[in-house]
Amino acid sequence: MEVVEAVYENGVLKLKKKLNLPNGTEVSVRLIPKRVSEKTFGIVKLKKEDVDRIIEEIEDEW
Repeated sequence: MEVVEAVYENGVLKLKKKLNLPNGTEVSVRLIPKRVSEKTFGIVKLKKEDVDRIIEEIEDEW
């Protein structure tokens, strides 16, 4: 068994990964809906030092 991510758009279930199956192969599909809970507002470029500092701050909060 293989688990493959997919997106449902306009009535079509589109796989995010190509499956290496012979033509005519029948498969069963189990749908596990996912919700999109975050939005991307931009891209941030950080230096390694900045990333390390942020990680330290997060670890200190725990």
